[in-house]
Amino acid sequence: MAYITLPTFVGYSTSSGPSRSSFVRRWRRQYEDPARGGFNFYLRAANAIRAGRISGRDREVLRALVENADERTRPHYTEIANGWLRYVGRRDLRLAEVGRSRWRLGSLEVGINPHLGLRKGDGPVYVTWLYFKEEPLSRDAAQMVLWLLEQTMDELRPGGRPLVVDVRRSKEFALSPRDRDKVRPWVRSEASAFMSLWEAAA
Repeated sequence: MAYITLPTFVGYSTSSGPSRSSFVRRWRRQYEDPARGGFNFYLRAANAIRAGRISGRDREVLRALVENADERTRPHYTEIANGWLRYVGRRDLRLAEVGRSRWRLGSLEVGINPHLGLRKGDGPVYVTWLYFKEEPLSRDAAQMVLWLLEQTMDELRPGGRPLVVDVRRSKEFALSPRDRDKVRPWVRSEASAFMSLWEAAA
């Protein structure tokens, strides 16, 4: 059995050529030796966004995130803070609890850990995954995440809807019925290809 996180699966799906093999080999070494695990560069940003929503003081909390950052992280946190504040804007976004789950295909397990549950006004809860990286999130990668959130929604938030936000660009993605039909076979083929490279890396 192989276990990977959702960001790892997205990173794999957006790679191509020989870099895919290197990507999987590197992750397998980390899986087998957890001490190799790297620093989660965006964890503080995710925590700040959640704290800002809880307190209703998004601007103050994100300002503190930027002011307390070092020279390497400050430019990234500044873009994230500005993007999130633009996204929140005048929206009525209230936090809601969401769970965690795992999506399985054969010997592969993908950890599904959404960042937030957001209720827009009196509407349904959106189980929300945030994307923080410098390069824009591709539509295909967003569709993959949305589909996986939807597949495990009964565990995450029964009756919830999946949502992905590219934070730096204040851009949200949703899944349409037409997209769903196209994404399913692609995600499953990506998972199978990942396991082939995983086994070859043994």
